[in-house]
Amino acid sequence: MAPTEPDHSPGTATPRARIELRARGYPELRVDGRAVPLKLKRGLALLVYLSELGRKAARGDLAHVLWPDAAPEIGRTRLRRLSHEVNAVIGWELLTGDGDALWLDADSMQITSDLGEARALALQVLTAPGHEVDVPAALARLCPPDAAGLLDSFELESDTFMTWRDSRRTEHRQLHLRALTKLAARASESGQPERAAEAADALIRIDPLADTGHAALLAARAQQGDAAGVETAYFACAETLRAELGIRPSPRIEMAYAQAQRQLTLRPGERTLPADAVAPLHFADGEDGALAYLRLGSPQARCGTLVVLFGLWSHVEIAWEHPGIRAALERLARHFQVVLLDRRGIGLSERLALPQAASAAVADLDTVRRTLGAERLWLFGSSVGGAIAIEYASTHPQRVQGLMLYAAHARGSWAEDYPWALKPEQRAAWLTQLQSDWGLPTSLASFAPSLAEDEAARRWWARMLRHAASRNSLPAILRAFAAVDVRDRLDTLRAPTLVVQREGDRIVRAGVARYLAARIPGAELKLLPGEDHLLWAGDTGAVLDTLEDFARRHAPA
Repeated sequence: MAPTEPDHSPGTATPRARIELRARGYPELRVDGRAVPLKLKRGLALLVYLSELGRKAARGDLAHVLWPDAAPEIGRTRLRRLSHEVNAVIGWELLTGDGDALWLDADSMQITSDLGEARALALQVLTAPGHEVDVPAALARLCPPDAAGLLDSFELESDTFMTWRDSRRTEHRQLHLRALTKLAARASESGQPERAAEAADALIRIDPLADTGHAALLAARAQQGDAAGVETAYFACAETLRAELGIRPSPRIEMAYAQAQRQLTLRPGERTLPADAVAPLHFADGEDGALAYLRLGSPQARCGTLVVLFGLWSHVEIAWEHPGIRAALERLARHFQVVLLDRRGIGLSERLALPQAASAAVADLDTVRRTLGAERLWLFGSSVGGAIAIEYASTHPQRVQGLMLYAAHARGSWAEDYPWALKPEQRAAWLTQLQSDWGLPTSLASFAPSLAEDEAARRWWARMLRHAASRNSLPAILRAFAAVDVRDRLDTLRAPTLVVQREGDRIVRAGVARYLAARIPGAELKLLPGEDHLLWAGDTGAVLDTLEDFARRHAPA
């Protein structure tokens, strides 16, 4: 049955249509409450894409998303035909545009999206003060019985669209997980352990291999005084990890299990979420998604704020579990407010876009600075983090108090005047090794020779890599690293700079440190004994001594 045409006759007020777009699961469209059987798969894809974009889109870009293999003119012709067909089926001019762009007509229609509403609710949970969050109501809306992921079971013959769908789905999933994590913590703090358990169960359903939900469930069962529930939760977690990955529960889960058992020995009124059970995790909202960071120490610390930028991979929550990293951060927090950041596309930071150039990471770093309310920063950069720190110090000199470059690179690929980086064939071989060994402690013997035979370190390293990125994202990560080149920034730097490195580092050679120190005006060079690239392997104390001495000498009086 054809849709009823709206009455646009003279003197008749045009009603404002209510358009509902449901993109959880297979997409559905409703107009004024009635289902519209839109059988055009690319039409559904176009509506979801524009709804998620939330603005005008160039016709050429849309044609490429839907028909990536078609010639530009053919794609644009198909797009014109498709938009007319969609509007004809709906019975309203939902898709409108001009010669260059296309968009959804939100001015004359009331357009709602289930994904948009879920996103707004999650952001409300994350930004509202804890006492203003209605935990039961938020849980009911975030975890409906029929909840599904973005465009589940929907396939389109377009690699470009499917890649967009996958990255957008990951962003929604990360946002959902963050909101549920906050709800679990809020429920526990407010004496609602049954709600905390409900949120934890939802976290486990979404990501059964992550620690967050299992740790929250253990804490909630203990707060309820449910000894059997604690045991069931722990052994269910252990069995899932054994069956799926062939590994044992992580140190974080073991710690949460031990804390839960201790909690059970307390009186009911004393049972609370242990303060050290979770990492001091925060998020800054940037243009391309949320940026995850840990924050330790006081904003009024004598030496100011130090942002730590690790190398190719990081995961701030898993980093917090490592005794060496945690001890190093806590020591630095005696002198600084310390911030450990996951750059975009890595770790807990949202992955709407894959890792990009140093300039994009600079924008992320400044987003975090503004979120912190810090006027100036100390920057500690390792490997590619060093290049990001250099780029930031060059483009925002007024915001940088000092630079600490530890085993840092200025360029990601080999050049005749920069012979320490990988050549294309070496990078290709490394990529092959990483992909074939992904999920194992790959490359640990090069990054930290002193830990190569340490079984606990091997398990932690493999787990960190799995959670920091995905196997399929590795080519993009290495391409982005290879494109980094901040050599022309070096002689523009004016902030006090320390270049420190271990002489036998197998990842970043000592020649790089000498190169940086020779080209950065006034830079201090400190070469230390050792072969480990990772800060927390080997003689960490010697590195921290060097950093603290440098900061004391250059801190404001």
